[in-house]
This record gives sequence, structure tokens and C-alpha cells, in this order.
Amino acid sequence: MEQETSILNVPVSVQINLTDGLMQPFSVHDVRRVTQLTEQFSDQAAVKNAISQGDPIVYEIYHHLFLTDKSDMAMGMSVISAGTVGKEYYMTKGHIHERDDQAEIYYCVQGIGLILLDDLQDDFQALPFSNGTAVHIPPQYAHRVVNTGSVPLIFVSAFHQAAGHAYDQVAKKGFAKIVIDENGKPELRSNPQRLNALSK
Repeated sequence: MEQETSILNVPVSVQINLTDGLMQPFSVHDVRRVTQLTEQFSDQAAVKNAISQGDPIVYEIYHHLFLTDKSDMAMGMSVISAGTVGKEYYMTKGHIHERDDQAEIYYCVQGIGLILLDDLQDDFQALPFSNGTAVHIPPQYAHRVVNTGSVPLIFVSAFHQAAGHAYDQVAKKGFAKIVIDENGKPELRSNPQRLNALSK
């Protein structure tokens, strides 16, 4: 159940179901459909088709904030559905932190995919991300998780609420690469959006 966030200067616990990614209690629950990711997917004809066919859920996020007088830790659970829009795998929107001194930890508990890391300048990395993989994300890297498997990909995130989530900066420039399904296998391709941004 969704719980109002309040300052609690005592130890607090939450219960996590690693099978479905549900966190109890949670402070925030967001459902993101294809409609909310129209800028992220490269094949706009496929985006329109997906929306007309029911606008499927791409991923869901549960967050719980652990606020005290002196700290603002938060934990998230993200569940990315299996599927594609056109040939591009389902993924998170991708963001970079508003504060350049705030890192984040991602830990995969189910599924298989890639985590894309991009400093939006000249360094891009695509790291394997599957059950048991933990990734430290430095503050200066935009990050996105892509589900390349046939079951939901579930991961835990740990961060400070003060980090902030900047989506517009990433959406405008785009990640250097996109991940497409090529004959049943993930393949990295140059992102047309990034190429267009560089040519302007």
C-alpha cells in the first residue's frame, strides 16, 4: 500500500517480493506506458502502433523514502516488462542526476538485459545486467536499463532523494546507442537521435 512519507528518526524496514518486484510499504508507485516513452523509442511508427494497440505498460517503479532529520535515503524497485516497440527492447526512460555529487546503486534480482551508461559527451558503456549483478553508477553518467529477456527484469536501486532525476536533458540528446532485437539477439546500434543532435 502507498504510504505517506514522514520523518522517522528510528530504524524502518520494508518487505520486497523478489518474484514480482512489489515493495510494501511504498511511498511512490509510477506506471510508465509507451505513451510516456515516445521520445525514447526511435521507431515512431512503431510507437504509434503500440499506443493504438492498447498502450502497454513498459515498466513500473516502486519507491520508499527513508527520511530522517539528517538523511534522505531512498530505495526503489523497478519492473521492466518483456517486449519491444518495433525492434527496440522495452527500457526505462533513462535519467542523469541533477546533483553531480550523487551516485546510485542498481542491483538486478531477476531477468537479463543491459544497463546503458552515458556521460552524454564521449563515454558510453553497455554492461550486462542480470540476476546478481550490482552496478555503481557515478553521478556524471546518465543511466538506463534495457530488458532483453523473455521475462520481466526486476532491479533494486538505492540513492539519496536529493540527487534529483533529470529526464529532459537525456531525452533531448539521447543515449549514444539503442538496443534492438536482431534475429532474437540484442544488438547495439547508433542512436539516430544522438546523431541528429551532433549534426546541429
